[in-house]
Amino acid sequence: MVINYRFENMVEPDLFSFIKENDFTGLKLRLLFFWGKHPHTTFDLDCIANFLDITRYHLRDIIKDLVNRGVIDEQYCSNGMAHYSLNHENETTKYIGELACLDCSILNNMLGAIEREALPV
Repeated sequence: MVINYRFENMVEPDLFSFIKENDFTGLKLRLLFFWGKHPHTTFDLDCIANFLDITRYHLRDIIKDLVNRGVIDEQYCSNGMAHYSLNHENETTKYIGELACLDCSILNNMLGAIEREALPV
């Protein structure tokens, strides 16, 4: 694996490996970045979809995957509406916190590096 020297100095190798191994790219990565910035907040599906600028329909599969992995918790209020929050008992919380400390340009560079590695030569 070859990583740009400048990029390599900005991102912890463990974080890069964690994101790559778990296939946290695209919308999942943006969602984790968002949750890293707001780790103690609970959101409903509409709020998350609005932030990511996507439809609830496209978000449901991503949320379901992250709930199944134990990255986020799903809780229902008395009216039956689901709310989601970061699962602080999961080992991924440490990486999500590191992710939130990154600048958006570094995040985009990391995503680009992951996508370039996925392309066949």
